Amino acid sequence: MNLGRLDIAIMAVPLVIVLAVSLYLRRFVRSVADFLAANRCAGRFLISTAGSQTVASVMVMIVALEVFSQVGWSLTFWQSFTGIIAFFLGLLGVVSYRFRQTRALTFHQFFEVRYSRGVRMFASFLNAFSGILSFGVQPAVGARFFVYFCGFPEQLRWGGMNVPTYVPVMAILMAMSVYFALTGGQISVMVTDCLEGVISSIFYLIVAGFLVYTLSISQVRAAMLSGGHGASYVDPFDIGSRSDFDVWYVLIGLILNLYWFRGNAWNQGFAASAKTPHEGRMAGIVGNWRDYSSTAMAALVSIGAFTLLHSPAFASDRATVQHALAAVSLPQLRTQMQMPIAIGVLLAPGIKGCFCAVLLFGLLAGQGQQLHSYGSTFLQDVFLPMRKTPLQPDAHVRWLKLMVLGVAVFALLFSIWFKPVDYLVLAVQLLSTLYLGGIGFVVWGGLYWKKGTTAGAWTSIIAGSSLSVIFFIFQQYWPGLDPLLAGLFSSNSHFHQYLVTHSDKCPLNGLQLTLIAVIVSALGYVSVSLLTCKNDFNLDAMLHRGKYRVKADDIVADRSQTERSRLANFLNIDRHFTRGDKVLTYATFSWTIFWQIVAVAILLWTLVVGRLSPNWWFNYQLGTNVVLTLMVAVPTTIWFTIGVARDLWELVHTLRTSRRIAADDGTVEHGHNMDDPLIEDKEMQPG
Repeated sequence: MNLGRLDIAIMAVPLVIVLAVSLYLRRFVRSVADFLAANRCAGRFLISTAGSQTVASVMVMIVALEVFSQVGWSLTFWQSFTGIIAFFLGLLGVVSYRFRQTRALTFHQFFEVRYSRGVRMFASFLNAFSGILSFGVQPAVGARFFVYFCGFPEQLRWGGMNVPTYVPVMAILMAMSVYFALTGGQISVMVTDCLEGVISSIFYLIVAGFLVYTLSISQVRAAMLSGGHGASYVDPFDIGSRSDFDVWYVLIGLILNLYWFRGNAWNQGFAASAKTPHEGRMAGIVGNWRDYSSTAMAALVSIGAFTLLHSPAFASDRATVQHALAAVSLPQLRTQMQMPIAIGVLLAPGIKGCFCAVLLFGLLAGQGQQLHSYGSTFLQDVFLPMRKTPLQPDAHVRWLKLMVLGVAVFALLFSIWFKPVDYLVLAVQLLSTLYLGGIGFVVWGGLYWKKGTTAGAWTSIIAGSSLSVIFFIFQQYWPGLDPLLAGLFSSNSHFHQYLVTHSDKCPLNGLQLTLIAVIVSALGYVSVSLLTCKNDFNLDAMLHRGKYRVKADDIVADRSQTERSRLANFLNIDRHFTRGDKVLTYATFSWTIFWQIVAVAILLWTLVVGRLSPNWWFNYQLGTNVVLTLMVAVPTTIWFTIGVARDLWELVHTLRTSRRIAADDGTVEHGHNMDDPLIEDKEMQPG
């Protein structure tokens, strides 16, 4: 075993504290709204910290390391252009702000208000099924990481049989995630994720500091400049020989992320938990500063593992890694585990415990949130809409917990069955398309387009899910299908020859197949909606705007501002913004725009003056991805720790004193939520 007593203590002590806090929080679950949305009383720092922690999982780290092992820093320049899109969408509160205005507890409750109960149920089923399949890949990936990273034997002898070690490890980790999800629902999931995020921020800096001390710039430089022509690890203009991770990978990713921005309902608990729509929007803005410490650690971990595998200075350590990989049977699994094993060899005792704790907390946070979300989605949006009478609050919460447990069991079984045949990032992308492939325009059109119809929503969702199933079968069983497809064409045809030369693996990867499904689904939504729209939908009523507004969500922070500047109008800075909110928004905007100007200047220089040298690109990437990130990480970690402490205090106080509404359980009648002040208004009907 590679972990010492110090490593185990570093992991165990914070974990015990988080488990105790989760147990304490169960007393505050007094209603369905508590279990699903923390009774809508979470602050911005709590939401952003907890939300960030859910994507700091082992799965995300494995994916990042796997991609980095193939491309290094060569895609970060292009990804900086795609990041500006997501930045502006988050800054303007796109989708999330309007979703909070609907006062829906789940994303698909909004679908019933906007479209129909059938759309809600079918989309919810697809979301739960697709999400569980995508989620089902993660437990085995996380467990295998800890097995290889910690040096556990690959097989255990139990009951006279050899059992893969990752199976019991996976079961233990899943049991802890289930505990978090069941004790207090969204309250315990969000608070424990937040505490884990604060602790992890400190560990991030410790791991990053060790790697800065251990690695020399000359060693890193030699490793990062070792790429051949057309496969550079630092130069974004020298990547033409790659097949999977090239410029098209970035462009297609940008299109897809824009299409289903905020459309994945597994994160709905955080969106619904905000005190107000404005607080939820500010969580997105401050979240831009939350991730600097994790980004610095992730960058240095990737560099450290990459350097060990490519630098002559680590020849003996590289032999240790290769010896460990020799025991891994699946080729794709060896690719996934190469970088994690390398970083395990590089880290010293104590530091290894910090790194393990970060990934353990991330895994528990991600699994707990997804268990809660998929379980609640299936009950709230598939099962309950079929009932003629609502459940009593106590029974409702019990059913929610049973659904969470069911998701956990399915994920464990699927993880044991699933075998990776593609890069994780591409495999999960295709699995997610079962739901996400058709959901993008359903969300955008539902919140922003009054001509979107129920028929259009049905068309988009069915097209996306059907194509996803077909494409998934193609990828998993391509070696058997390829001869059958080739036999349909003449042996002299170009298509026959193409299939023969790609008999081992589907010629289109998961990202490319996903794009095809998305294009077909989007065209279906728009065209069918235009053909079937008879009356425009009343968006003002659904979003509680104008004469339909809800006073509790209309907290005015600045009544003195009567005229706004052009920049304020562009950033949608309204009367809800305090002076501090405005300063933070302007600062975030300016910081991001500055780096976009730098990227554009580099692009113009390359086009007009000439290519920059690989050595220049190495210095630029090291300075922006490591040095600058570490400089920003220290003060932002302190800032968020203070903000989280304040939000946690206010959350507990509000949960102790607030009045619960029994009808606030996700039920929709006549196109309205049951707790909606407009429940008697029949004007807003699905279009």
